[in-house]
Amino acid sequence: MATALDRELTLEDVDRGLIERFIAHITAGGGKATAKRAKYGHAKSVLVHLVRQGLIARDIFPRNPFPRANHSAVGESALSAGEMKAVTKALKRDMQLIMSGQGELTSDELAVCLLSIAARTGLNPGPLVQLHVDCIQPHPIKADRYVLVSFKKRGNATHIQSMRYSKDVELIVTALPDVARIVRMVIERNASARAASAYPTSLFVYARRDFAVSGIARMSAHALQVHARNFVGQHGITNADGAPLALNTMRLRKTFANRVFELSGQDPFVTARLGGHTLKVSNDAYLEAPVEAEKNWRLMGEVRTNDRMSFVPDGHIEITPVAGCKDTKRGEMAPKNGTDHCQKFLACFRCKSFVVTADDLHRVFSLYWMLIRERKRVGVNAWSKQYRHIIRIIDRDVAPKFAPDLVSRVRNHAETVPHPFWADPGTLEGAL
Repeated sequence: MATALDRELTLEDVDRGLIERFIAHITAGGGKATAKRAKYGHAKSVLVHLVRQGLIARDIFPRNPFPRANHSAVGESALSAGEMKAVTKALKRDMQLIMSGQGELTSDELAVCLLSIAARTGLNPGPLVQLHVDCIQPHPIKADRYVLVSFKKRGNATHIQSMRYSKDVELIVTALPDVARIVRMVIERNASARAASAYPTSLFVYARRDFAVSGIARMSAHALQVHARNFVGQHGITNADGAPLALNTMRLRKTFANRVFELSGQDPFVTARLGGHTLKVSNDAYLEAPVEAEKNWRLMGEVRTNDRMSFVPDGHIEITPVAGCKDTKRGEMAPKNGTDHCQKFLACFRCKSFVVTADDLHRVFSLYWMLIRERKRVGVNAWSKQYRHIIRIIDRDVAPKFAPDLVSRVRNHAETVPHPFWADPGTLEGAL
């Protein structure tokens, strides 16, 4: 705009039209929608200050110029078991060196401490870097345990994580003293930097040693992200594709939530409470089907491309709601009490007694389509944990064994005319 006017811009030039052109300029550029919104927000924060001083008009900003920007962003995923193992091993090695050292902690060392606490507690990035020096308190009951208190900046709400006694909290989750040792070490070794800073109550304060900038600083979420990248590079930690691992505290938080979900016996209420969010947020944004699940689920039974009538006498097969079974009373997953038949229909695909023939395809694909329809009702995350592996096994291990035209015909027929047993979604409740 200054080039077009052939002069420097003045405050009188900052009007609604200039702001709209600025938004259009940002929108036309490349990058993510969230990055564009952040760029606009940074500029607006300066202009709003001028508005408060009465130097520019108040009505120059359009309402929500980047709608649904958050929906365009892909959320972080939890670390796989192998990735988390590599991160934990590297953190342990660095923490041993830090604990054995002396003197003031550098920003790199503070970052390792932060990542270690994040991996052990699952704290949100904001509350994590804003921890106070009194964040660690004795457990009210167990002498060898602690309670960690963090504060969410918005709403001044107190957030309890498995480490400050509060009589208003109904549930306190205990933790081992390792986090307490890290916090106390940071308090002791960076006390002088904290006393000389403007943040006397903040835990992660350090003396900057850059050539360009000096003084006392407080660790920020952005600085921690930079240090996390450096940490990954120093230890050569990679993902499954061999590329440098994308490590941040949000991924550690999601990994922690999924670990809690696993250890609690897949209890979503316990997981949501320990994660500090609602059940819906936990299910939609945190819980994931692990990458290892695809490797763990394989067809354990057998597929016979002929029909049941062509079996030899010793190949007796019993009919089940899913397909066939060699022995519904004494099979691999049967009760084996001699009287009761196996009712674990959704476990058939990982049972060695399971048999699929051409006669069974209609029931197999009737179940297939019922599970597809369940995805909208139960939510993607819950569906992925309970049912997706069955869809994958049918597509990968069962369907390719039969003639393509037969599979196509039966699949289409089962979608419109399902087997009576799989016509009612309520059947799944008793089949888990």
